[in-house]
Amino acid sequence: MSSTNDDETTPLLSRITETSEVPHKKASPKLIYSYTLGILIILITFIYSFRNTLPTPLSDIEARKQYDFPGIHCYNEYLSYFNFPHSPNQKGNLKIKDWIVELATEFKAEAKRNGVDMEIIADDPTDLISKRNKFANDEYWLVESRNVIIRLVGKSNNMSESFLINAHYDSVSTSHGVTDNGMGTAVAIELLRYFVHHPPQHTIIFLFNNFEEGGLIGADAFVNHPWFSTIKLFINLEGTGAGGRALLFRSSSLAAVHGLASSPNAHYLHASPLGNDLLQAKLLKSDTDYTVFTRHGVPGLDFSFYYPRSHYHTQRDDLAHTTPESLQHMGQMALSTALSIDGSETIVPKAGKPEPIIYYDILGRFLLVYSFSTCQLINIASLILVPIGFFTWFWFSNRANLDEKKARLRHNMVRISQGLIATLIALVFMVVFVALFAWIMLIANPSVTYGSINTVVIYLTLGAVLGLFASQWMLIQSSRTFHLSLSNIKVGFYGLTAFWWILLVFATFLGSKKVAAIYFAIYFFLSSTIATAVLVDTTLRREENAELALKGGHYWPIIYLIQVFMPVVLMSDFLFLVMDSMRHTSADGTPESSIYFLLATPIILIVLHLLPWVHRAGEIQKTTFCISVLFVALFIVCFISDPFDGGMSPNRIVFNQEYNATEALSTVALITGSSFGILQKTLKDVLPKSEYETVQCESYMVYQTRCTYQTALTPLYARRPEQEVKMWYEPTTCDDSRCHLKINTTAEHSLLCQLHLSQPSQVQGLETKINGHLVKPDGIIEALTTYSKKPASVVQWELAFNAHQKKEDIGQVQFSCIYDDWTEGELPAFTKLRDNLPFDALLTIKGGVGLAKVHYSPSIHLVKQ
Repeated sequence: MSSTNDDETTPLLSRITETSEVPHKKASPKLIYSYTLGILIILITFIYSFRNTLPTPLSDIEARKQYDFPGIHCYNEYLSYFNFPHSPNQKGNLKIKDWIVELATEFKAEAKRNGVDMEIIADDPTDLISKRNKFANDEYWLVESRNVIIRLVGKSNNMSESFLINAHYDSVSTSHGVTDNGMGTAVAIELLRYFVHHPPQHTIIFLFNNFEEGGLIGADAFVNHPWFSTIKLFINLEGTGAGGRALLFRSSSLAAVHGLASSPNAHYLHASPLGNDLLQAKLLKSDTDYTVFTRHGVPGLDFSFYYPRSHYHTQRDDLAHTTPESLQHMGQMALSTALSIDGSETIVPKAGKPEPIIYYDILGRFLLVYSFSTCQLINIASLILVPIGFFTWFWFSNRANLDEKKARLRHNMVRISQGLIATLIALVFMVVFVALFAWIMLIANPSVTYGSINTVVIYLTLGAVLGLFASQWMLIQSSRTFHLSLSNIKVGFYGLTAFWWILLVFATFLGSKKVAAIYFAIYFFLSSTIATAVLVDTTLRREENAELALKGGHYWPIIYLIQVFMPVVLMSDFLFLVMDSMRHTSADGTPESSIYFLLATPIILIVLHLLPWVHRAGEIQKTTFCISVLFVALFIVCFISDPFDGGMSPNRIVFNQEYNATEALSTVALITGSSFGILQKTLKDVLPKSEYETVQCESYMVYQTRCTYQTALTPLYARRPEQEVKMWYEPTTCDDSRCHLKINTTAEHSLLCQLHLSQPSQVQGLETKINGHLVKPDGIIEALTTYSKKPASVVQWELAFNAHQKKEDIGQVQFSCIYDDWTEGELPAFTKLRDNLPFDALLTIKGGVGLAKVHYSPSIHLVKQ
C-alpha cells in the first residue's frame, strides 16, 4: 500500500492513508454473514410478495367511477360462460361462436343509439389453404373460417386506418379453455362493450378468431380478409396458464408500450422480454397470433397468462382454477393500452413496421420501455464517461507530483486487476459447481424441477455460494499476494465493477444485434460503481482507523444495500419468471438442462455480489465447511422429492388414439416429459390387465417418454362407419396424358377429415383441389385435410396426375376423420383413462385438436385395378 499526506480520493482509484489506531468495535463474521444473507432473503421475499399482488376486481359501477376495467362484470357475464370444451372440432365451438355473435348483435343496437357505426361479420366467407403438417408430413389444409369480425367506426370516420383487438375463442379439446383463451375473449368482449358506450376516436376492429389452437389458423385466415389491410397496430390477448398475472411478453410498438407505461389506470404492470427470447430459442413450446400479424408487417402487443403451465390445456384450465383478480389484471392493462392508442393522434397513423424494443417492469408497478438506439446510447455513454470521470477525478484531485501520480495509478491498476482476477475465478468456480450439481441432480431425480422448484432453487443457490467460497479459499491459500490484497474490501469492489463493465460491453454488442437478453447489465455496472464510490469516499474521508477502512468502515451496511438492491430486484424477477413459466415445460419436451441453465443464471449473478463481503467477514474455510453440510442436506431433500403432486404440479400426459374402423382394437399413445418409468408405473396402476399387457414404452424426441397400448374402447361414432361417413366416387378416368379421380365425402360428427396418399413421392404430376380450391404445394403432397364450418358438409376432393403409372407404384388414398368430442361418452378410452388417473396426473393434447383419428374403408386406388 502506498502512503500519502494527501486526502484526495477517487471512487475507483483510491489510496489507503496511514492513520493512527483508535479503539473500535469490529463487526464479527457472524454479523456480516447474517446481515448480507439476511438482507438478500428479506429483499427477495419482499420482491416475491410485492410483485405478485393482483388488483381488486371492480364492479361495473366502481369501474365507471374510476375509469377502470369492470373485472367482476366481465367474470360474471362473460368468463363464466366458458364451462365446456370448445375446440374447433367440438360441438361447443359453434355454441361459443353463436354466443359471441348474439352479444355483438345486442351491442350493435346499443352502438346505434350512441351514434356509433358498428359492422358485424358473423359468417366469414374466407377460405384458407396452407401447409400445416399436423397429422402427416407435407399436409395441405383447406379451412373454412369461423372467425367473428366486428368493426367500430371511429369519430374520425377513417376506415382506411384502424387498430385491432384480437382474441381466439377456441379451446383445446381437453380443456374448458378458461385461461386459454376464455379470459382473453372475455376481456375483448368487455372492451367492445366499453367502446360501444364510449365511442372511439379511431376505427377499431375486434377479431374473435377460431382455430388458433392447432396452428394459428384463424389469424392466418384473417390476413386474407379485406379489413386486414387497414390495420396499423394490434393488441393480442392470450393465455398459457391458469390465472396469475398477465404478462406483456412480446411487443414491437414503442409508442404503444409508452402509452401503457404512462397510463394512469394501469396500476399493476408486468412485462419482460424473456418470453420472446424463450420463444425464439424454442424453449417455450407455444406460439400466438402475434407471430402471424408481425410476420405480415403489423406491429403490436402480446399479453398472456403463463402460470401455472401444469394446468395449461388440461381439465384444470377451468373457472375453479382462476380468479376475478387475474381477469382484472389483464383487463386493466388491455384497456389502458387501448385507450392510450385511441387517445393518441399519432400512434395509429405512424405505427410503421414492427420494431424490436426493450421493456420490463420494476416490482410489478413501473414499466420501463425504450428503443435499442436509446439503450445503446446509455450503454456506450456509461462505458466511456464513467471511467473517464473516475480517472479525471483521480488525476486532478491529487496534489502529488507527476511521478507519484503515475506510481499510484499503476498501483491501483494492479489492484483492479487482482480484483478482476478474483471475480473471474469466482465466476468460473460457481459455473462449474452449479453445472456439476445440476448434472448430478439430472441423473438422481431428473424431474424434480417440475414439482419441487423452490427446493431446487435453494439447492442451486447453495451450490453457487459453495463455489464462491471454495474459489476464494483456494485463491488466498495459493497466493499470499491475493490474500493481502483481497483483505482490502475495495479490491473486491474494483474487480466486480470491472467485471460488470465487461458485461456491459457484451450487452452493448448484443444490443447492436437487437438482442435484449442482458438489458440489466447497465444496472449492475452503475450500482457497483456507486457503491464503490461511496465505499472509497466514506472509508478515506470519514474513517480514522486504517484497519477499519480496509474492512469498509462504519457505513458498510448502506454500501451493501446500494450494491445489491437493483440487481437483486431485476434478477429476482427474472428468477421468479423462469420458475413460474418454465418449471412445467419439460412435459412439452423442453430439455430439463435448459431449465437448470435458466435458473442458474440469475442465481449466479446475485451470489457473485457477495465476493467482497466474503473477504470482509473472513473465516472462509470454516464457512465453506458449514455451507457444504447444508448443501448435502439440500441434495438429500431434492433427491427424495416427488416430481409431481396434486396441487400446482400434476403430470401432464398427452393423449392420442388411432383406430382402423375395420379392426377390433385401437391404439392409444401417451407422451409425457417424465422419465425413469413414471408413466409406465402410472399405467400399471390404472389400466386393466388386458390393456397393460400390450403397453410398450420408448424414449421419444430425446426428452420425453412415449407409451402405447391396445384397447377395445374404440371411438363411439366409428363403431357404425356406414352411418358416420359417406364416400362416393367414380373410378379414375385417364386420357393420353392425365388421370382424374373425384371423391365426395361427408362425416356426421367430425368437421376435420383427411385424404392420405400411401405413396406420395411416387405419384408424378399430382395436382389437387378441395371444394374447387387449387392446392399449390411447395413439394410433394402426402395428405389433404379439410375443416368444414358446418357439420355433415360435402367435401369434394379432386386429384389429377400423369397417366401411364402403375397401380402398385402410386398406391391408394385413405379417408380418415378426426374426433374430439368426449363429454357425452364419445371417446370412452379417453374418459376412462381420465377418470382412473391419480390426482397428480392430467390428460392433455398436442396441437389443440386430434384426440382420436379414425381410418375408414375402403381405401381407393388411384388407378383402376
